[in-house]
Amino acid sequence: MKTRLLIYTAIIFLAILQSCDTIAEGDYTKDDAFIWNGRKSVIFDITGHTCGNCPRAHETINELVKKYGDAVVPIAIHGTYYAVPGTQDTAIPFHYDFRTDIGDFLAGRDISTGYYGDLYLPTGMVNSYAVEEITGPNSWGTKIAEHISLYPEFLLEVEGENNIADSSLNCSVKVTTNNNNSRKLSLTVFLVEDHILQWQKDYAAIPEDIKGYEHNHVLRAGFNGPLGETIKDNNNLTSVGETINKSYSIKQNKTWIISNCMIVAFVYDNDTEEILQAEVFPLQ
Repeated sequence: MKTRLLIYTAIIFLAILQSCDTIAEGDYTKDDAFIWNGRKSVIFDITGHTCGNCPRAHETINELVKKYGDAVVPIAIHGTYYAVPGTQDTAIPFHYDFRTDIGDFLAGRDISTGYYGDLYLPTGMVNSYAVEEITGPNSWGTKIAEHISLYPEFLLEVEGENNIADSSLNCSVKVTTNNNNSRKLSLTVFLVEDHILQWQKDYAAIPEDIKGYEHNHVLRAGFNGPLGETIKDNNNLTSVGETINKSYSIKQNKTWIISNCMIVAFVYDNDTEEILQAEVFPLQ
């Protein structure tokens, strides 16, 4: 009887081991796939079309999107003197102007500095607005791995509309508390565009000036400014299920291809500047 009991105990123990998730370095995995509990990670990729090392950052983002899919939300912010067009003549390389008011504010324009001071590209942040979180692309994967298995404190629902009649883009964002917390909270809503085929310098390419380079996740505009707006300004407890609803509208720019555009919304902590959750809505 004692021997039989030991055998049963061993069988149960082995079954528990086989059913448990295994932890790999950097990620929580099960059956060789990472466990994603819904927390999305925003990458601020500060870049420029004359930055010859910036394509390495773009490659890093592509690899992270391939690995983590919708859990990664990249935003390419063109700024610094690397974003300055070399000419206005469309027949000459590097004539295209990727710059925006938001990019100018955050990264600076020409030789002037922005919100983040002097920057050496490629650079950026993962899940943060904080200047002390600025880091090179080699650290972005590690940063995302730290967040990938976390449960989101907030859930976002985003809807958008392309109003052809008055050339406006309208959007609504619903922020729902997913667990009790006492955070002060802000919401930022950006418009980004994929598949922009323009010039890019790449020091690893021959020739290094590439025509028809595919620029993705390009910041086009903000619905509520470069730092968004405060939607909860106190540390009162917010309970599960509480919601905050916001609506915005901007005028379209004729250079945007709306079918390639997405609305990106994210919430962040006012005190720590940590980005807590994001959501994407593709426009049609």
